[in-house]
Amino acid sequence: MDRNDALIKYSPAGNVAAITLDAPAKRNALSTAMIAQLRDALAEAVADEAVRVVVIDHTGPVFCAGADLKESAAATVLEELPAAHLADLLADVCESPKPVVAVARGGAKGGGMGLLAAADLTVCDLGAPMAFSEVRLGVVPAVIAPVVRRKLDAGVMRRLFLTGEAFDATTASHWGDLITHAVVGKRVDERVASVVEDLVAGGPAAQAGIKVLTATPNLRQELRDAAAVTAEYFFSEEGREGVRSFIEKRPAAWIG
Repeated sequence: MDRNDALIKYSPAGNVAAITLDAPAKRNALSTAMIAQLRDALAEAVADEAVRVVVIDHTGPVFCAGADLKESAAATVLEELPAAHLADLLADVCESPKPVVAVARGGAKGGGMGLLAAADLTVCDLGAPMAFSEVRLGVVPAVIAPVVRRKLDAGVMRRLFLTGEAFDATTASHWGDLITHAVVGKRVDERVASVVEDLVAGGPAAQAGIKVLTATPNLRQELRDAAAVTAEYFFSEEGREGVRSFIEKRPAAWIG
């Protein structure tokens, strides 16, 4: 990775590898380049025998605003669409033999919610704003659905997907395992340290086995198939209008 073009920071320290989303000016939106760098960093952490826990963190006030919509608007084929690449990133996180902890000090939407759902544990600022916002762009959040449904009740998931309504980390922590720890912002680092300490106390081979034992069968292929469904909506007339309206900061045409 050319460090001058880096959109993430990779910092292994002792038994913890920190992967930090570092494009705050773009609200850490998931471009194809950022997704590729995240995958490379995760692979490096998995290959490092000293690393026991991977922590995905971020700079700036937003954890992740979702897929890079300008890049999505310019895409003409599946391979150019960030959502298509997101499928393998989410699978990598889920299949990592080492525990992955995601830390959201600020808001998350769309694909950013998928990244939280793919992690084994999450530590979030209790007031962090969140939403599955795809429907308001005329898009179906298919690519993240396979990981979200592992953490949320089906009825809650349907409601949140249908409305795109906003909620916070505290509220989400009561719905299931999507948000495992919601704490006051100044205590996020303290809680992350506690979670890491608990994880390091477990046997690494046993933890890898537990991840296999609790894995979703054929998840990677399911995610890839779901990404193709998401792409259909991004490339539809409604999806194109929804993304354009967001970029142009105006209501979508279907809003009366």
